[in-house]
Amino acid sequence: MDYKSNIHCEVCGNKDVDKFSLKYTRADFQVTDCDVCGFSFIPQFYRKQIPYENYRDDEVLKSVRAGNNYIKFRRHKLRIKLIKKFQKTGKLYDVGVGWGHFLHTAQVLGFEASGVEISELMHHYATTDLKLNVVHDDFYNLELPENNWDVVTMWDVLEHISEPQKAVKKINKMLKKDGFFVLQVPQIDSKVAKKQKQNWSMMSIEHINYFSKKTIKTLLEDNGFEIVKIKSSYELKLFLMFTVLPWLKRKKTKKQDEKITITNAERQNFFNKFTKLPKFVIWLGLLAHDIVYKFMSAINYGEEMIVVAQKKTE
Repeated sequence: MDYKSNIHCEVCGNKDVDKFSLKYTRADFQVTDCDVCGFSFIPQFYRKQIPYENYRDDEVLKSVRAGNNYIKFRRHKLRIKLIKKFQKTGKLYDVGVGWGHFLHTAQVLGFEASGVEISELMHHYATTDLKLNVVHDDFYNLELPENNWDVVTMWDVLEHISEPQKAVKKINKMLKKDGFFVLQVPQIDSKVAKKQKQNWSMMSIEHINYFSKKTIKTLLEDNGFEIVKIKSSYELKLFLMFTVLPWLKRKKTKKQDEKITITNAERQNFFNKFTKLPKFVIWLGLLAHDIVYKFMSAINYGEEMIVVAQKKTE
């Protein structure tokens, strides 16, 4: 069957099969461009049904519990610091809480924090280990009050979901007048992505949407938001887990051109090795990380982008 079967663009709504172009071809999927708006995505025909309810297994949970939470909270303080430039405090709702370290940080730093997580294992950790106010459900199925939150966040989630426009519209209704939507997504027009092309570490069957600055701006502005800020983000943790670890594994196995398999538990355990260093080394490392992170963002060198958008006034 042709990759254009049932193809449509989730940003501009284009359904004309003649207005899509093949961008990249990989062993297990293809990436297509919408010729109307420029949005890059994995066509509907290739998308696999990923069971996010069981997105992580017990081995990953064990690895997360063995990690250093202080380092994780410190990482999220940079995100809260950015949010506080626009909204000092108030009600914050996180869509796709994950393990909950961001939401915990938001709560500690003064926000009334709550959220939703579809993964049963992640929800269990967020509510049991971190004692957070998190609902276990699919965001699309939730009936949430409108005009109720000052901030809605979505960290590395929008690239996973099949109906991003539907999610953005729902978030707009959730927000109070002049409320803020803050999200992070991989950036396909970043310098890193352009250099690595189809071998980009952020490209996988789990990431079905690949936004550029232009297409994320179009999606948000067409659905009730105005862009306040877009900044590059280079996540050191993701760099270690998705770039350094695969490189080391290929070097060790001498399989430079073959596809290698790395489990989520392996990635987390690899990161944990850096968190078990002496405290003074960790402190210096975190200080260096913050400096490098800010510098990389300032020169617009990062493979992800953080977007701050404000609800338009009627």
